[in-house]
Amino acid sequence: MSFVAHAKAHGLIVNHIISDGRWHRVPTVDKPRKRNGAYVYDGQSGVVKNWATMDGFARYGSGVIKQIFNFTGEEDRIRHARAAKQANDLIKLSTVKNHPYLTAKGFPKTTGLVADEELIIPMRDYKTQKLTGAQRIKPDGRKLFIPGTRAKGSVFVLGRGKESWLVEGYATGLSVHAALTMMYRTAQVVVCFSASNLSYVAERIGGERFIVADHDESGTGQRVAESSGLPWVMSPETGDANDLHQQKGLLAVKSILKNLILSKCRAQ
Repeated sequence: MSFVAHAKAHGLIVNHIISDGRWHRVPTVDKPRKRNGAYVYDGQSGVVKNWATMDGFARYGSGVIKQIFNFTGEEDRIRHARAAKQANDLIKLSTVKNHPYLTAKGFPKTTGLVADEELIIPMRDYKTQKLTGAQRIKPDGRKLFIPGTRAKGSVFVLGRGKESWLVEGYATGLSVHAALTMMYRTAQVVVCFSASNLSYVAERIGGERFIVADHDESGTGQRVAESSGLPWVMSPETGDANDLHQQKGLLAVKSILKNLILSKCRAQ
């Protein structure tokens, strides 16, 4: 396997490898508009990392890459602990109220944790519920993760129930949760923050599971949903369930969820 193939196998988008032994940031398949991937390659040996899906590093070749010691496992643990503490501090400083992002997404009466004009979405380990970091959403909708947040396996859960509906984004989760509530369905909506993390979490949580995939132009959401082997659905139009909610109303979201449930019942 070439180093390019090695990088692509871990979700990095690379067109030309720079073999200078230095770290280079690149986009990833699940987040093509961001630079969540990185690699270092000296022509013989290298290392890749996808910050959205990997806690560690994937090495290529047997040589020693000096730069990797800037990102050792211990350093990662320190960064993760620092992010969790910062998230905890933000939560303590937050007040519960509405936020411009919630209003823009069709939830003018919904409240959330707000600190310094940012909507704070706590991120917790899917298994232990231990705080791992947070997503910060600006009034204009820009989203940032607290640096060092461990994205892999981190979720935000809306509602309670043995039945789980997995989604990528927070706004998508709000729309799906509202539609399920309208259906009087006891379920939890698991916000995974990315398609790759959705795939990771879906394999590991128990109970009955459904996926509401993003209908993105890259097809990533659909590919992840199909590969999971779980019942899944997505908006008939490009976008996510919240886009469908805003364009055609919450009943449209309810309709696609109901059709998925009925199709599963018929299959059984």
